[in-house]
Amino acid sequence: MMINLSSEWYFSQRNNQIRPQAACMPTARAMFYRGNEVVYRSDPKGRYVDDDYFMELLNRPKARKLAKKKYSWAVKDGKLYLPPNEIHGMYHSFLDPLVCGRRVSDFRTDLRIGEYYDAMQRGEVIMTSGSFPGIPGHAFCVIGVDDSHLILADPWGDFQTGYRKGKTGYGVRMSEAQFIEHVKPTGERKKWGHVLV
Repeated sequence: MMINLSSEWYFSQRNNQIRPQAACMPTARAMFYRGNEVVYRSDPKGRYVDDDYFMELLNRPKARKLAKKKYSWAVKDGKLYLPPNEIHGMYHSFLDPLVCGRRVSDFRTDLRIGEYYDAMQRGEVIMTSGSFPGIPGHAFCVIGVDDSHLILADPWGDFQTGYRKGKTGYGVRMSEAQFIEHVKPTGERKKWGHVLV
């Protein structure tokens, strides 16, 4: 078994101050940075833990303005209908430069499962998203491999238990069949993922 994120750096979105039910992407991003040993700036005022800080940054007027300009597919009747924290591209185009001082990742839409395994062997973490019963969109990290399974760090918990409260999302195993079924785009062989540049 290979795991590229220590359990001490597992973040749960359930204890976030800012909209915990909508905080999977900023929370997964904190784990993505930690697992990939990316140096980033935490809240200089000490008000927020890292994932809440990312959520706050991604919902400032400057972020909303960039999202509206850059991601026209997220604009309807002149208004942004998705918050910037729910737009994958905002993580490399807005958050990376702001907290890391440079772009550290790409969001790809063509990753095959073999590329996930290769990244794990290199000691990397991939941030991705999926769809689960009752949760049409949800971000998490792939942090390792074990035989024919991927190992997850899921900020909401364990999808295998239906996200029953109190079940940790650290070290959850996902089979290749579940990967195809749940990781977006669901049912397809090519998947989404944030990878290091």
